[in-house]
Amino acid sequence: MKSAFVLFILASISQASLAGEPFAIEVFDSRTGRGVPLVELRTVNEINYVTDSRGIVAFDEPGLMGRSVFFHVASHGYEFPKDGFGFRGKALDVVAGGRARIKIDRVNIAERLYRVIGGGIYRDSLLVGDRSPIREPVLNAQVLGSDSVLNAVFRGKVHWFWGDTNRPGYPLGNFHTPTATSKLPGDGGLDIEVGVDLDYSVDAQGFAAPSAKFDGEGPTWLDGLTVLKDRSGV
Repeated sequence: MKSAFVLFILASISQASLAGEPFAIEVFDSRTGRGVPLVELRTVNEINYVTDSRGIVAFDEPGLMGRSVFFHVASHGYEFPKDGFGFRGKALDVVAGGRARIKIDRVNIAERLYRVIGGGIYRDSLLVGDRSPIREPVLNAQVLGSDSVLNAVFRGKVHWFWGDTNRPGYPLGNFHTPTATSKLPGDGGLDIEVGVDLDYSVDAQGFAAPSAKFDGEGPTWLDGLTVLKDRSGV
């Protein structure tokens, strides 16, 4: 009985040692120094990580901590140089609570800045103890993702409208145009280089609410927006 108890204690200690602080990996643009979102880091055994909107991956993989780990680096519009065997990637000494930076070259004309909607926009940044520039960094109005987007400036705010929108609780979400507003830069809103704080219209459950539901069956999709003035010029 005593030996079994000792084995249980040792097993508990072993399991606890696996739950350390994550290793932070930042992928940044070689020209601007800015973190690059949506960069894939893939281990030799095909474990895939994708950088968040700050270019961060929080790596905490049992069995790979405390050793040198090779990461394949890939991202559309960006490029990492090949080594002598043709592999595009880098080996990092992975240590709990440590950090490393990977420089990547942009071949696209446009610079990728951040995601505006969806779940986990700054997930990895928060896991490694970094701060988020937006109020809702991981889940806003329970929106996991949306099709398309339309927006227009009206009465001093940007009004946003999306198509089909996913939620955490069920595969079917909002098919009748969720909407949100954001403040303009210089009028209380964030600089466009930093991010967008969205203020969604939500239903009683806190999920992004329909804004354009009509009678009858089928989804509601908008094709365009325009702002019109009345006869007094407003």
